[in-house]
Amino acid sequence: MRRLRVQLATVTDPAAELVQVSTETGRGHDGGPPSLPWLLVAEDGHRWDWPAVQRTVIRLTCWHRDTHTAKRLAGIALGALCAPQPAGALLRGEAVSAPIGGIDPYTAAPLATASLTAYARTPSRP
Repeated sequence: MRRLRVQLATVTDPAAELVQVSTETGRGHDGGPPSLPWLLVAEDGHRWDWPAVQRTVIRLTCWHRDTHTAKRLAGIALGALCAPQPAGALLRGEAVSAPIGGIDPYTAAPLATASLTAYARTPSRP
């Protein structure tokens, strides 16, 4: 998540301007995010393959001012996580679904969701 924050901070697209990246929706009105744009990064499933690689499904949910911009920002984040990575724990990401736009049933705010499978190095054992 830290790497995604850094990557999105360098994006010049207006959709990514002032985006908050979090693992929670925050404490906004009706349980939604407290500010827009908001990008939720959530783990939907996880599997360890010791000793080398772990695999997890990551869901990206983006709230924005309109559905089109929410889809655009979710796509930017998805692309950032699926692009070849420099050295680090994240080895690669593979898109599971492209951004799908919709309306949050709890807050009526525009949103988009996408998912990817992320492969990461397993921390070495002491």
